[in-house]
Amino acid sequence: EGSARHLRRAVAEAKAAWRTERRVYRPWQAVPGEHLAIDWGSEGDLHVFCAVLVWSRVRFVRFALDESQETTLRLLAECFEMLGGVPAVVLADRMGCLKGGVVANVVVPAPGYLAFALHYGFRPDFCEAADPESKGVVENLVGYAKADLLIPSAPFTDLDTANTAAVAWCAEVNGAVHSETSAVPAERLLVERAVLGRLPSLRPAPAPTAVRTVDRLRTVRFGSARYSVPGAFIGTRVELSVAGGELL
Repeated sequence: EGSARHLRRAVAEAKAAWRTERRVYRPWQAVPGEHLAIDWGSEGDLHVFCAVLVWSRVRFVRFALDESQETTLRLLAECFEMLGGVPAVVLADRMGCLKGGVVANVVVPAPGYLAFALHYGFRPDFCEAADPESKGVVENLVGYAKADLLIPSAPFTDLDTANTAAVAWCAEVNGAVHSETSAVPAERLLVERAVLGRLPSLRPAPAPTAVRTVDRLRTVRFGSARYSVPGAFIGTRVELSVAGGELL
């Protein structure tokens, strides 16, 4: 019921508010050897670890039974081995297993993750909180891996079968032309590998699942069961690690 002047004033206020609140997007101009984006997803009992080398768009996908720090760092090290080098920055979501705390909205890496980063020579970085748009390149991979690999092949009989399928799937998608770059990621990796950091000569030893002392019966207890150990280890402390359904 107001005049034309009131209408123009209301429109001007609405325009000013829209300009203030709207989000401006800029394309991410990736630099070779700079960023590796990682994230976790889950479907049923399986957890899927996804990583994307941003410039070449090489995808790395593996399955696990948990999202612990030990598992994350083990798969990240496997990713570096597959890439043949170490990127300058690893961009992660604010994962609880890698996050030591938050100070003034800045994530402090967990001590174990920081030691791992120093050993491999990359800088750990984290996305903004509750902002999936800041990590869309890896969020898209998580959804892609679920829709094209996990759900059509489910249920996997065991973890080894799932990871065997993941290796074959990564080889397939990395050998096909990427829709955004219009290039083959595996071929771009050959160029990007020249500017990746060198892998360290010494690989960090994986953290043991448990530590036990071998008793006089030459056994160790783990998971409500006893396992035999050579008699030479009686009285000594041994590290136990679960890998592929076996206790090592």
